[in-house]
Amino acid sequence: MYLPLIYVLSGAVNVLVLKWSDTLEGECSDGKWRRFQHPLVQTAFMFLGEFLCFITVFIYKGIFSFLRRRGQMSAEDENILTRGEFELSPLRLFLPAALDVIASIMLLTGLYLTYVSSFQMLRVAALIFVGIFSAIHLNQTLSARHWMAMFTISCGIMVILSIDVQRVGYDRFLLPNWDSNAVLTGNLLVLCAQIFHAGKYVYEEKFLKGTNIPTMLVTGWQGVFGLLITILVGVCLNFLPSPVPLNHNSRGVFDDLGDVLPQLRSNPTLWAPLIIFIFSSALYNFTSLTIIKYSSSANRLLADGLRVLIIWWMAFMLEWEMFNFITVMGFIILQMGTVAYRNAIFIEWYRSLIASVMRRRYADLSNDTGNDNGEPGVSTNRPADAI
Repeated sequence: MYLPLIYVLSGAVNVLVLKWSDTLEGECSDGKWRRFQHPLVQTAFMFLGEFLCFITVFIYKGIFSFLRRRGQMSAEDENILTRGEFELSPLRLFLPAALDVIASIMLLTGLYLTYVSSFQMLRVAALIFVGIFSAIHLNQTLSARHWMAMFTISCGIMVILSIDVQRVGYDRFLLPNWDSNAVLTGNLLVLCAQIFHAGKYVYEEKFLKGTNIPTMLVTGWQGVFGLLITILVGVCLNFLPSPVPLNHNSRGVFDDLGDVLPQLRSNPTLWAPLIIFIFSSALYNFTSLTIIKYSSSANRLLADGLRVLIIWWMAFMLEWEMFNFITVMGFIILQMGTVAYRNAIFIEWYRSLIASVMRRRYADLSNDTGNDNGEPGVSTNRPADAI
């Protein structure tokens, strides 16, 4: 039970501290003060947090060997960090790391341009692509209930997109661009990123359930590959000219890495959200893989619904956004689709209701008397239950 709680809390902290860093300004290399728009640097910090798991693995591997020498096999088997085989082919984790790099860069760019609550709500779209990819690669069957849930989620996404374009006119506190096209661009980047994230989740589920490897080790290797890929991509995007609103830096490129150190020196407050983000990313990705290994990718996304509530509540408390009733409607539609997809509540309510009705019906039948002595019997004036 503690793993889903850590997953939800660490994920909420991730989004909130990233949005906080997006609102802080620092002096760039050209002397102008601008917001901290560096999705590549933030992505690198995320994989740095996962790389800390790689270091932690060797610490626990030493503990693993110590427990084995002492013959404490029971403690070894019960420890979630040490149980499992440590031998694996690291190159099998290159693909999910590459997908995560692409998705994270798109997500963090979208987070900079749009509302933090909309950012988290639109991430529910990953459930649609997870269902499709699971049917293709995991041989899972999509019933009519699943397709109806996907349609419901799509309706909720359309509501969020439409209201975000309209509320730019009065809800602008944290937006870097007071333009509906910029907000729409951010939302579309978040939606496109879910395709890559869904592929990553399905690949991880297939990989983890087919092996007995500690999720801490898998997280660490993804951090290693993710850092290497992010560095290579960062060198390219550091020289890629970009249009508005993706060029808030000194040289008008996608991510001017030359502005990072001057901004951090001019505004030391920027270090606080970035450092918190490193450690929360380690917890978030480790618990995410653990949930996928012992449950499923879809159940992992179901837990994201709780994270939306935390982020939304904090956005209102911090006065980052204004309350909007239509956004609430969109959120309710999204949650209905998510819950219906996982058969979590509605079907269980229906089954409980039917079971209760049947119990009462047969209780009434048993109380009917069938003879003059008043002994329990079966009524003869009722229709048969089965023919």
